[in-house]
Amino acid sequence: MKDRIATVIKNARVADGVWYMTLAFDDFEEVKGAQFLDVKLPDRSKVLRRPFCICDFDAEKKTADVCYAVVGGGTQALTEVKAGEKLNVLLPLGNGYVPAGKKIMLIGGGMGSAVLPAVVTANPDKAFFVYLGFANAGKVVLEKELRAKGADVTVATDDGSYGKKGFVTTYAREAFDEVKPDEIFVCGPEVMYKAVRKCFDGIKVPLYVSLEQRMGCGIGACLVCNCKVKRADGEGYVRVCKDGPVFLLDEVVL
Repeated sequence: MKDRIATVIKNARVADGVWYMTLAFDDFEEVKGAQFLDVKLPDRSKVLRRPFCICDFDAEKKTADVCYAVVGGGTQALTEVKAGEKLNVLLPLGNGYVPAGKKIMLIGGGMGSAVLPAVVTANPDKAFFVYLGFANAGKVVLEKELRAKGADVTVATDDGSYGKKGFVTTYAREAFDEVKPDEIFVCGPEVMYKAVRKCFDGIKVPLYVSLEQRMGCGIGACLVCNCKVKRADGEGYVRVCKDGPVFLLDEVVL
């Protein structure tokens, strides 16, 4: 982890309310899938940094990509940053996801899908089967990028306006017996984690989720992002930014 100055290479709208930013650095550390970065916004009225997952990266070019939804004043301010401008960025943060097996199932819901490309990039020797779920065709992102990396990709939309119709968790579960993954990694809203827990109940492979919480500092000092987990010695609280964001689904209290 290091506080770095990044040069904005690209910052453009790629879907309905979704933007994609590429940042270049003078030096770069190893990145694991599901790690994140903390951006200091140029708008000085926005005091706190904003955390974003590292969507993708290129170690040789020393670049990191961020795919973000515009949901408030902070992300709206970020859309106004132009190519060539500088940003103060702290990265990499969090524990990330390190696959132990060879065949990995990835499930993304909405903007949770932004975590997945970096997982594939960081593990080129693995086979990835990716299931992406969105509300409608206007919200679909990162399908082409994941296919370009060699991943097997299935897309579903709630209204059927693109790909398969219905919840992506259903299609992932239907494919489980054929794919026979060694591990499953999921990123999306909490309601998706509840659906995954129900759909995949009884499976015998590790199932991990990447949690999202409001963060004040991103380094574990402020305790804003606490979440409840159950461990062998009982239930307790951990920091999503420092102890996560990746946890076994079985240990997360939803």
